[in-house]
Amino acid sequence: MSDYLKAAPVIIALMGYTEDVVDGRFSVMGGSAIHSDGKYYWRRDTAEYVETYGSLLPAEFIRHGAAHGWTVPPLTDDEIADIDDFFMSLRRS
Repeated sequence: MSDYLKAAPVIIALMGYTEDVVDGRFSVMGGSAIHSDGKYYWRRDTAEYVETYGSLLPAEFIRHGAAHGWTVPPLTDDEIADIDDFFMSLRRS
């Protein structure tokens, strides 16, 4: 599951450095960057929480990933731009 999270394209690349807020066991360059598989989105450091602590993800997401064989569906440049536009609209409101 963490491989799926890491394999999804970056929608919004953010510079920075995030640290594990649970027990300080990891850090991630660009950890607050946003990834998406076209339906769901998450921060880059989510995969580290799943790997390190076995953090649970929503059941709908698990079903979605399993239905795709834990292979991220390909996104076109236009789809990525649409997702980015969605996030920018949230920022403006």
